[in-house]
Amino acid sequence: MTTGRVIKNYNGFYYVDTGDQELVECRRRGKLKAKILVGDRLSLTMVDDHKGVIEAVLPRSNALRRPAVANIDQMFIIMAAQSPDPNQFLVDKMLMTCEYAGIHPKLCFNKCDLDREKAEQYQSFYQDCGYDVYLVSARTGEGIDALLRLLPQKITAFGGPSGVGKSSLLSRILGRDLSVGQVSEKIKRGRHTTRHSEILCMDDHTYVVDTPGFSSLEFENLEPRELIQLFPDMMPYTGTCRFNSCLHYHEPDCCVKHAVAEGKIRKERYETYCKILESILERKRFAW
Repeated sequence: MTTGRVIKNYNGFYYVDTGDQELVECRRRGKLKAKILVGDRLSLTMVDDHKGVIEAVLPRSNALRRPAVANIDQMFIIMAAQSPDPNQFLVDKMLMTCEYAGIHPKLCFNKCDLDREKAEQYQSFYQDCGYDVYLVSARTGEGIDALLRLLPQKITAFGGPSGVGKSSLLSRILGRDLSVGQVSEKIKRGRHTTRHSEILCMDDHTYVVDTPGFSSLEFENLEPRELIQLFPDMMPYTGTCRFNSCLHYHEPDCCVKHAVAEGKIRKERYETYCKILESILERKRFAW
């Protein structure tokens, strides 16, 4: 039995790195029902020269649903300082998605040369929330060296909505050109240029993962009491509310709400929390 890591999948084929110079093209065994993600470690049977059959998916250290990737060491969420303008609610939802998977992500604002003031405002905001934030420009090269110092000996995923310059940023990091789409003038969003997650090798034991653009995230399996755990900036203020079952919403004597009123928790972050909580509660009412 051979083991390897999924580098990419395309049209039902999985391309697996087994340590050989050439990737092994694999199909899954018919009885194997597990979902296979880029980054998964697999057991496979070789059936021909550089062809194989996947027998099992090995245990994961972590996994994200969207973007679909597993076993990463760190995650960068890429946004643009301008063109398209950053959507703070979307930023928060992407941060929550990573936290739900047990990954504390880093934030990177590209195109900072287009609107430095806005980029610095976002940097200050999310640093106050406990996140590492980097300002870069794929066009000028600003900030790229700071990112490069964080990558050696790790598998690093880069994700974000389309049009934020992720492909241009990765081209700078990798030193080779990746396909780049333009921001639509009609809808002010980028065209999807990356269709599938793919692991790209920088050098021995250093990899980056290019993931498709995404703009819609849901938390259909999240319970109301679990939501606060996805906000590390709010968690220190939990546990001392009057009610043990406090959802930090309409309840009296809530320490989280007190912290918001005192400016210890950013009001915008709490508004995101309430908006997501309302959608979860509405979903549960509908389910009944």
